[in-house]
Amino acid sequence: MNKPTGKELAGVPTKRDKDGNEIIDWTKIDTPLVHEGKQIKLPGDPENMPYDDAIEVIHRVKLSESQTYTVSERVDGLPWDALVAVFRAMQEIYGVILPQSMKTWFGDRPPSFVSIKTGPDAKDIVQVPIGLYTLPGMKAPIMVQMEYKGCTMNGEVNKRDRARFVEIATRAKQIVESDSIYKGKSIRLMVDNDGDLDLAMQPDFFDVRGVTEGDMIHNRVTQSIIETSILSPIKNEMACRKHHIPLKRGILLEGRYGTGKTLTARVTAKVAVDHGWTFIVIAKAEGLSAALTAAQRYQPAVVFAEDIDRFGDRTKESVNDLVNLMDGLVPAHAAVMTVLTTNFVELIDKALLRPGRLDAVVSIDAPDGDTVGRLIRLYGAELLSNDVALEQVGDILAGQIPATVAEVVKRAKLAMLTEDREALSEADLVTAAESMKRHLALLEGIKPPKSKGDLLAQCLREVILDADVVGNFLDRMEALSRQMQKR
Repeated sequence: MNKPTGKELAGVPTKRDKDGNEIIDWTKIDTPLVHEGKQIKLPGDPENMPYDDAIEVIHRVKLSESQTYTVSERVDGLPWDALVAVFRAMQEIYGVILPQSMKTWFGDRPPSFVSIKTGPDAKDIVQVPIGLYTLPGMKAPIMVQMEYKGCTMNGEVNKRDRARFVEIATRAKQIVESDSIYKGKSIRLMVDNDGDLDLAMQPDFFDVRGVTEGDMIHNRVTQSIIETSILSPIKNEMACRKHHIPLKRGILLEGRYGTGKTLTARVTAKVAVDHGWTFIVIAKAEGLSAALTAAQRYQPAVVFAEDIDRFGDRTKESVNDLVNLMDGLVPAHAAVMTVLTTNFVELIDKALLRPGRLDAVVSIDAPDGDTVGRLIRLYGAELLSNDVALEQVGDILAGQIPATVAEVVKRAKLAMLTEDREALSEADLVTAAESMKRHLALLEGIKPPKSKGDLLAQCLREVILDADVVGNFLDRMEALSRQMQKR
């Protein structure tokens, strides 16, 4: 038996000829082929490769490169964003993209295009083909499809094209990360009744360019809490990181309808966009999971969920799901702020309200007299000079919602126009406030509608009354008939 040689001990694959001499086993060495220069070069280390072995290696590599592979790649993100990223990546790499018809049982189906919104204006649209793509130099087409968590690329490609396939996916992921159509924007996510992302409805951009922080007017203490708990972390992201202040936050805005929770959302969206944060709002609290998942992809981000009491009602088992989402879905290091609103805080499970679940609970009350004055100056704008006193009208409207204050200013403007003036006066505002006060008093004095039971009883009485009338009529007709027969 031959003793191991130095090459064998060094891990170099070897074999022996019929005389027992050691030779290199080139079939066990993965020799790469490189196209370079104008010469055919063969390995010479640890010894020269024989021609026959070189021919065998080249043949093996040729077969390997012609082998078909099933390849699948996914680009994570909101599906429309991921689809645009894949399309842009193909454009960058290949320049030309040819959508291809799909063969079905009913014949060839032509390629389809999806119009994807990229901003709030009507012109902010990009058309992207979906389905089969044919790319230069690649023999087989690629299937591109949207799915719940992003966009998938599937195809059967050879070894050489597999690298191109991965190159497209890698570049698309970079585009989602650095040039997303949603990151740093304010969008409304559409979800179905189960809380899943509705793939039939794209996110809707809402325009915050005309919104200012001055549009948000609350009582002084409330406004200070909102600025500290919500706006400050957005404006001071880097300082928060420096001082180890978590950017994962949970805030609850509670108060009766019309006190300004939705307006607070618009101002928050404006501040978020101005400071590079993504703002995501959902109309259905059931979509909180989908929104929080998207927020982590596009962080730093704010998720705003209205009317959370519809989801957090103690009579519903889903409240446990909500608490778990607040606790576990978003990691502690994430820059994701969750702002919830409710008109009925008493319906929210106390487990959700306790400290640790939420960083702050902000009660948004109806405006006091001072706040009414600031609202009137906002709505009156240039028609209201600074020397007009607002204390009296503020006292009259204290406790009324901002919409009521806005209506008073509209009535005051009509009085101004009646007298052909160009400025609002204190008398205009006081008179309008007094008329609104009487209006509201009348509404409070209106009797409530009858209950369903009262309405049912009334209907039955009317039916019985009608039956008596009909019965009397039939008795009279029968008596008249008998008199006619006697004649």
